Amino acid sequence: MELYGKALNLRIQCGETDKYESQPLYEAIIYAARKEGMAGATAFRGVMSFGASHSIHTIKIFALGGDLPILIDITDNEERVKKFIPIVEEMMEQSGKGGMITTHEVEVHRYLPGKKHRNES
Repeated sequence: MELYGKALNLRIQCGETDKYESQPLYEAIIYAARKEGMAGATAFRGVMSFGASHSIHTIKIFALGGDLPILIDITDNEERVKKFIPIVEEMMEQSGKGGMITTHEVEVHRYLPGKKHRNES
C-alpha cells in the first residue's frame, strides 16, 4: 500500500475497560482496522483523562476510577478513514460506553515497512 501526501488522521478515545463482544474495545477496533485494509493503527494508554461525564480516570493508586484512557490513532487516505468511521461508531455504540472520534488532515512524509528480522516471515 502506498500512502504519501494528504491523508486523514482518525483518533478514537475510549476507556481501557470498554468491551466489544467480550474483547477490549481498543483491540477490536485495531483488528477491524486491519481487516478493512487500513494503513496502520496504534493504541496508546494514557495516564489521566476526563470526558463528557467529567469523571477523572487516572493511574494513581488513590483514585477510585481504574478505567485508564486509551487513544487509538489511525492514518490513511480520506476515503478509507471515512468508510471506517461508521464501523467504529457501531462498535462504540455496542460497547455502551462513551468516547470520542475525531479526524484531522495530515501530510504523510514516510510510510514504509521496516526491515524484516531473520525469524519474521
